Amino acid sequence: MRRIGATCLAFLAAGAAAIAEPPRLTLAPCDVPGLEVKAKCGTLEVWEDRASAKGRRIGLKIVVIPASGPERVNDPYVYLSGGPGSASTEEAAFLAADFAKIREKRDLLFVDQRGTGGSHPLSCALFLPPGDLQAALGAFFPLESVRKCRSALEKDADLKLYTTAMAADDLEEVRVALGYDRLNLLGGSYGTRAAQVFLRRHPASVRTVTLQGVVPMNEPMPLHIPPWSERALRGVLAECAGEAACHAAFPDLDAEMDRVFAGLARAPVKTRVLNPQTAEPTEVSLSRDLAAEGIRYMLYTSGSAGDVPVVVHQAARGDFTPIAESALFGRLEIVDSGSNGLYLSITCAEDLPWFQPEEAERLAAGTFIGNYRWQQQKAACELWPRGPVPEGFQELVHASAPVLLVSGMWDPATPPANAEQVAKGLPNSLSIVVPHGGHGYDGLEGLDCLTELEAEFVRSGSVQGLDTACVQRIRRPPFRTEPLDLAVIALPESDLARFRGSYVAEGGPIEGSVELIGGKLKMTVGSDRPLLLAPVAPTRFRVAAAPGVVVEFALAGDAVVSATILQSGQQVLKLVPRPGAKKDASR
Repeated sequence: MRRIGATCLAFLAAGAAAIAEPPRLTLAPCDVPGLEVKAKCGTLEVWEDRASAKGRRIGLKIVVIPASGPERVNDPYVYLSGGPGSASTEEAAFLAADFAKIREKRDLLFVDQRGTGGSHPLSCALFLPPGDLQAALGAFFPLESVRKCRSALEKDADLKLYTTAMAADDLEEVRVALGYDRLNLLGGSYGTRAAQVFLRRHPASVRTVTLQGVVPMNEPMPLHIPPWSERALRGVLAECAGEAACHAAFPDLDAEMDRVFAGLARAPVKTRVLNPQTAEPTEVSLSRDLAAEGIRYMLYTSGSAGDVPVVVHQAARGDFTPIAESALFGRLEIVDSGSNGLYLSITCAEDLPWFQPEEAERLAAGTFIGNYRWQQQKAACELWPRGPVPEGFQELVHASAPVLLVSGMWDPATPPANAEQVAKGLPNSLSIVVPHGGHGYDGLEGLDCLTELEAEFVRSGSVQGLDTACVQRIRRPPFRTEPLDLAVIALPESDLARFRGSYVAEGGPIEGSVELIGGKLKMTVGSDRPLLLAPVAPTRFRVAAAPGVVVEFALAGDAVVSATILQSGQQVLKLVPRPGAKKDASR
């Protein structure tokens, strides 16, 4: 590895100086939506400019879910979220359930990275005006929105001071303030970069590292999005071809895919989508670029990837609604839901400057994604301040800490080859490839295997002796072969009213409710925001803003027996009416 230069040494020294004296931090009991037990919450103020240690101070939002058992050890499990731009604390309740075994002896620690969530967020709307569905199906980073975003955020933030290295030093300051010995890091997607940076800058503060969806330090996003998405798409289509029922239903998928994008290259198509705010059908224009994004978003999770063959088949026959709704979901629920200012501050400093247009064009040629993404992101970064990146930032991280690397076989964003590259600097590491896996694995069968493996890794603090045999038993359910029935029907309010009431998960503590408001059904499950339901059959409803998600009610006479939530045809949750609950009045 190249010798670290004087600039980097000075940068490191400044970070160390800023945390030389243990900062003061008091946590207070708090309620986390969706979490049954009390958590502890607090805010730690740090210097926005860590190098000078003067000027503006910003607050870091912290949530600690205490260990559940009596034998607590002082090295918590720390989640570093993806994006960049996602807020770690928003995943606290979900991960508390997912990592219950880890929590038996260890606190779960969540710190919103500077610029996200409750830590001086750099948030601004990209697709303007809000609610304009066609605007959301336009440029990835509309330049006028980027200009407005920068102007608004610079009133209260130095946009050059929100980088991964600075966030890593923030986390070390939190560790010191809370008195933890070492940290067990869990990084997902961009969070794997954050974990590697922390490991390099604070190696003595790390006990274990789990990397899911691995981003190498020298990977300039979005350079490889086109070829990696192409690889994932062709892999999923090949799995369909190898499954008898899927192949019989769709014997010519590759040709259909090529035909769909050739047609879109000639001209956009008009199609109808379900408005996520009103659940009313709305006509939009779908371009080739956004159709490609719609397919790419479906590839991100294994469950929705299982719908790709039928969605491509429907598009080849003129029905573009499923692809358009996937593109809309990605834009509104993924791209525009995080801290877009932080996304730009990170990628414009750490990614876009490090690749040449000629290389980007070469990698995009002949792929279904094409070149639009890198071109539009580059244009946005030309309008954004560029923060400092330490010398040697892109070099391979070398460390002796035990590291577990987990990759999805058909991940369109972080393929298994990434983990192989990162592992070269980690002699005490183990790499696992999840069969059929995307960037996320929801929808696969046998995922308890991964949860158990990660818990055992953290418990033992070593990759030695981990039994990974169960990974090969992870399976994809059969591909969907029936067309997605997305046509909304009208139902009288008297029919809708019978679904109102309070519900509870079958065999679990999750609560839910269904209300009838303004002639529309709204379902709330746990702490999630209400789901707007649109009927496609008398007892079957689509969920607006969530393609592939439906709710099926079962009736006995006129009484509801159950409400089952399905995603990509697979059951996610089954709710039953709460015993003794009375229906609320219609409002």
